[in-house]
Amino acid sequence: MTDNTETPLVLIIGAGPSGLAAALTLAQNRIPIRIIDKAREFHQSSRGSGLHPRTLEIFRFLGVAEDARRLGGPLLPMQLYKLPGGTEPVAKWKILEDPPLSPDRPEDFLMLSQYLTEGIFRDHLAKYGVHVELETEPVSFEQDDTGVNVTLQHAGSERVETVRYAYVIGSDGARGFTRKVIGATFEGQTKDADGSVFADVEAEGLSSDVWHVWAGGNDGTMLSMRPKNEPGQFQLAVGGKNFDPTDLMDATKLLKFFHEHTGRKDVVLKSFTTAISHWKPNMRMVNKLYEGRVFICGDAAHVHSPTGGQGLNTSVGDSFNIAWKLALVCKGLASRDLLTTYQTERLPVIAHMLAATSNLYTHSEESAGSGKDTSGFMKWRNNALYQLDINYRWSPVVFDARGMNGLDEDALKARGYIGYPGEPVRAGDRAPEAPALVDATGKATALFDIFKPTVHTLLVFSPDSEQAGASVQEIVAAARASPLASVIQTLVLGGQGVPAAVEGAITYHDKEGHAYRVYGVEEGALSVFVVRPDGYIGAFVQNVDGLQTYITKIVVGFN
Repeated sequence: MTDNTETPLVLIIGAGPSGLAAALTLAQNRIPIRIIDKAREFHQSSRGSGLHPRTLEIFRFLGVAEDARRLGGPLLPMQLYKLPGGTEPVAKWKILEDPPLSPDRPEDFLMLSQYLTEGIFRDHLAKYGVHVELETEPVSFEQDDTGVNVTLQHAGSERVETVRYAYVIGSDGARGFTRKVIGATFEGQTKDADGSVFADVEAEGLSSDVWHVWAGGNDGTMLSMRPKNEPGQFQLAVGGKNFDPTDLMDATKLLKFFHEHTGRKDVVLKSFTTAISHWKPNMRMVNKLYEGRVFICGDAAHVHSPTGGQGLNTSVGDSFNIAWKLALVCKGLASRDLLTTYQTERLPVIAHMLAATSNLYTHSEESAGSGKDTSGFMKWRNNALYQLDINYRWSPVVFDARGMNGLDEDALKARGYIGYPGEPVRAGDRAPEAPALVDATGKATALFDIFKPTVHTLLVFSPDSEQAGASVQEIVAAARASPLASVIQTLVLGGQGVPAAVEGAITYHDKEGHAYRVYGVEEGALSVFVVRPDGYIGAFVQNVDGLQTYITKIVVGFN
């Protein structure tokens, strides 16, 4: 356990999922931080409930996945009822197709209310002496070449403080202060004719094994009741095309609307466990993710419809990307050039994600009111939504000795969100999982239990030949002698057995061949992959020169 008593180097504004993920990544890297939020209390609503496979992988690296699985549950099928009447099922399906599971892609979807996700992160942060300061918000920034002066206002008092930080991460939402301070635009559109209301309710008379949907009535609206993991608890949602239910923010009116729309007089809505919230579709993103020493992530940088469930998941991806880079810079191990790659890598991904979710929303507008066409709003079919194919092949900080198949930067960016399914991995891609790695004692482990946000992981695939030993030792020695030696862990993998011991490395037998297969290693060739702290492949190399090229990009810069 580490007490966060040092003067904070990084201020994080906003304690939602993106801010908390950034905070935990930095705390695990032993970077002194402070995290604040203007709210009076931690919210308790179910928004952002869908965790996608890639997010669960990040949670695993951060050590919070087991807690999430303990409190979460599976994605339930949706069940549509005939109107009028509201009791006869007419269709049943899942809103998202189950991802095909494999040793290299082991994670499924998980439904977990956002307030529970945030609570998990806060509990883990407490182990590092980090606690969210509520009722605290910035009122002004001034930055220079060496830091940022931030003036903070404490609600309920006259106390104002001005504190200096090396860096600031703004995860303070779409209406937050930080985006405006850095002068970022928020371009896109608002669907003024549409809207939705949400509330968490306690109810009797509905089963908890399906996600209940009533749609296709005369008013063209859709109403749903999604079971939460707590018995008798549901998330109630109302929305539709050219329908803005602002007046349903009144609890009495919402109850009346539920019974009139569904016809389900047998269902008793006993109480509202959270306040009713109103949402209007916004599809917007910023033109930049940082200015100087101030960075933004999550809803501060992009907002979109809930179609596809990309909001929380993309936000966590943002913060995980910037936080490991910021940690290396704060430790004095990396050039500040590395921080600029946060924008270079994430902006194209965000743009393509926004286009995909906007397209899903538009399709939903055309079909949600019919009650018959379940291919729109309630049926999202795009494998990119799993976020497993997001990649950064165009990034100036990644290096692949094989090149990029002749594709230029624009062509690579065009596939930043959808990736290259079925093709061998390259630098910039998500590093695949590989279980059944067995060490000399017979103990088995998996790559995802080894990857951590505090270190680069060097994967050295050793050829099964007597001549390979010297080449492997040379690679390992170069890593140990590099400026990043303190943040590199090295694995030497063998296909036919546990390789000979190498000083400064851990040796494993890839017993079932998963690692060799998913990393596309050619038999008899020395192959080296450098996996970044965020679980992406930073480099593929075959000799010391290639390894040093990548390390130089991190340490010295690339401009």
